[in-house]
Amino acid sequence: MSTRYLESLFNPESIVVVGASERATNLGGMVLRNLMAGGFPGQLQVVNRNDYDNVHGIPCVRKVSRMPTRPDLAIICTPPDTVPKTVRKLGEAGVRTAIVMTGGLSRAHSKKGQPLMYSVRDAARETGIRILGPNTIGLMVPARQLNATYAHMGAMPGKVAFVGQSGSVASSIIDWAFARGVGFSHFLTLGDGMGIGHDDLIDYLAQDPSCRAILLHLESIPQPRRFMSAVRVASRTKPVIAVKSGRVPESEWMPVTLPAGVTRTDPIYDAVLKRAGVLRVDGLSQMFDALETLTRMRPVRREGLVVMANGVGPGVLAVDRLKALDGELASLSGRTIEALAAHLPSYWTRKNPIDLNYDASPTLYAEAIRILAADPEVSNVLVMYSPSLTEDSLQIADAVMQASKGTRLNVFTCWLGHATVLDAREAFYEASIPSFFSPEKAVKAFMQHVHHQRVQRLLRETPESFLDHFEDRADARAIVALADREGRNHLSNSEARAVIEDYDIQSVHTVYCDDVDEVVEAYAVERSPINITLIHEHACHPFLEGRSGLGRYKSTVEAVNGEGAIIEACDELMADYRENYPQSGFLGFAIQRSHSHVEGIEFSVGITRDPVFGPLVVCGAAGASVNVMSDRQIALPPLNMVLARELLQRTYMYRLLREYSESPEEHTRAICETLVTLSQIVIDIPRIRGIEVQPLLFDIDHAVAVDVAIDLAAEPAKPIIQPYPRELEEWVVLPRSGRRVIVRPVLAEDEPSHLDFHERQSPESIRYRFFQFRKHFSHEDVAQMVQIDYDREMVFIANAEKEDGTGEETLGTVRTWTDADNLQCEFAVMVRDDLKGEGLGYTLMRKMIDYCRARGTVEMVGDVLPDNRPMLDLARELGFEIRFNVEEEVMDLRLALNEPETDWQRERLE
Repeated sequence: MSTRYLESLFNPESIVVVGASERATNLGGMVLRNLMAGGFPGQLQVVNRNDYDNVHGIPCVRKVSRMPTRPDLAIICTPPDTVPKTVRKLGEAGVRTAIVMTGGLSRAHSKKGQPLMYSVRDAARETGIRILGPNTIGLMVPARQLNATYAHMGAMPGKVAFVGQSGSVASSIIDWAFARGVGFSHFLTLGDGMGIGHDDLIDYLAQDPSCRAILLHLESIPQPRRFMSAVRVASRTKPVIAVKSGRVPESEWMPVTLPAGVTRTDPIYDAVLKRAGVLRVDGLSQMFDALETLTRMRPVRREGLVVMANGVGPGVLAVDRLKALDGELASLSGRTIEALAAHLPSYWTRKNPIDLNYDASPTLYAEAIRILAADPEVSNVLVMYSPSLTEDSLQIADAVMQASKGTRLNVFTCWLGHATVLDAREAFYEASIPSFFSPEKAVKAFMQHVHHQRVQRLLRETPESFLDHFEDRADARAIVALADREGRNHLSNSEARAVIEDYDIQSVHTVYCDDVDEVVEAYAVERSPINITLIHEHACHPFLEGRSGLGRYKSTVEAVNGEGAIIEACDELMADYRENYPQSGFLGFAIQRSHSHVEGIEFSVGITRDPVFGPLVVCGAAGASVNVMSDRQIALPPLNMVLARELLQRTYMYRLLREYSESPEEHTRAICETLVTLSQIVIDIPRIRGIEVQPLLFDIDHAVAVDVAIDLAAEPAKPIIQPYPRELEEWVVLPRSGRRVIVRPVLAEDEPSHLDFHERQSPESIRYRFFQFRKHFSHEDVAQMVQIDYDREMVFIANAEKEDGTGEETLGTVRTWTDADNLQCEFAVMVRDDLKGEGLGYTLMRKMIDYCRARGTVEMVGDVLPDNRPMLDLARELGFEIRFNVEEEVMDLRLALNEPETDWQRERLE
């Protein structure tokens, strides 16, 4: 991730167009004409190997080496085979950024046999120039009069950034947005993405105050870890809305290798975007509808919706769509119903949706809104109007706008029809009230707003503490290491059970037998019905139903009772094995006492690995393969209890569990604990490729694994979200009190102790830390402090056992925020008032300085109030430079951690 030289891309003072001519169809000529027509205020020049004095009046030279001045930005529009050399020449000439518009480089090949786009990438890396493209439509920054594209029209200035991948899609969006009155702060496409990627651009846009929302058109995410880190930062401060094309195998541009147990890539993208806080929509039209509600509508306090119309039909259509999208109608209070009844016909249904009757006047619309605004249970109102002979649509629109002013309601509208309601729609637009053409689109846009807030809320939920992050699981790691030494790519059935049991996942007691005689002997001990499973090498791999279509469940005979029945069952299993898996080595039989469980409730849970997105957690139905594959839902590790519950609630089996389980809460918790634990296993042991527990059943309080399979990969894989960095934990002893303290990275589960820590601080300590007096800290405040992205932030907390032994308490904390380029980190530190003088502040700062230095951060900075003498003394002891900032009236602190490696880093720091 880097915003290196992106300022010269988005705000260049000079541009050269390489390959421009006055030929009407010349690509460079089109770009040059757009630059001139857009009124670009900077210097323009042209490079063309033909001996032109000028092109469209712009001075032209034959070679890059003859450019009179070094431009900030180069736009390359030359034939494919010339592009790598041109990029190299520009980079050697000191040009910092280039847009490669030339297409076909993915299909044209160099003399080495590789596609030319990789030659472009290599040339850019060797010379330090940053590349947008190849095969990009270019870039627009309307507020800066920059139209460096070949698009057929320019975009209007606005507050929305669009980052796409397809030039043809981008062209249609410009046209579409203009018709809807949507302007852009930035508009560009990545093309082949050989240099600048989504993550670079999102990092830049997240920091740009002129950008209020980000629209993404995705075809793929080649760097998912970098993308995830950038988008998670951006989505916390501004809406990010994405369209992903290529949702089905038939529309995917390139063949995709699917992870075991997954039949389509689209659910993976769903999981990625949801975890990043992105609102995913199904198409370009929905993108702009969602933008309308997210940027013009207040946050949704309650999710219930009131539908109000001058007719029954539109209201019914809206409710149908709402329920289809799992939305809910708001309940009207008795007082609200009586107040509305005083203005409506006697035959009114006295419920939501509200039919105002076909002759509803502007006064009635306004009065209905005022009545609804007085109901504390009503937050969101869809106001609809169907054209009639009795009333004027614009007058009713004006009444709705006036009545809505000053209320706490989220009001959005749907004026049906077209010819006679255009003025009303324009009036709503001017008043910043979302308005839609149909009930279905209005409700869909509202539910997108609801879903976006659910995703954002999910990022801030406080998970309950469950998993012991500090317990050593050496036995499980030793089992995997043994299989690795023996050259196996899977664990045996007994080894797989031992691994999950080491992580406290219970499994059904199992006896392993080499032949039928041993099975009979085991039955003689049990003297109760048993389940017999034939084990062979192929069955030791997870997600067998996806690999073979046969399914592991066919290798088991249940509730076998009696010696004769056992021999018959074993013979049957052997016959099926020889028919279906003749090449798979026979490993014996597994015997279990027949287990009872809640009728029909069997879960399949596990881990699989995607070649791009790494480990994935899966959850769904067990049983026949058709049920497993259709119900299998996906989430990204690491999981906590909140995220695990959200994953579980997406499954069909969860509804059955809530309906039929005698202990739904206990069983829900048991499954969530299992999911969290599985995600931790693959984090702790990254050589594991897949884990499948099927079925997962229930005893009185716990989830119990009946069968488990684990396989291994040749190479380890990390989750695309940085997990808790356990290796950074450190125990220290406070010198004065001798108290033993753990200094470790913060966890989301630390929110309660973190809140208590802040609320126990003196007003002076709070002012020193936050530069203002604060009496209270909300859940949102503290959640943002503890739910961090370890790729971008770090928080070390000093925790110790409470004196009464009831848990941990926080004694001190230090945090840093690091920019996307890893140049600067800003720090803040605070120690509990009663522990000052213990050296804890020094310990925390020293640990953070060592951490930031090790990750390559160039310098650490901070601001301190001039009267905060203890912090200034500590800073001097640690070697910080201290200067008084006259403008801000604070002390600026700076500590060099590493030497800058490039001229760009030195320029930025200066």
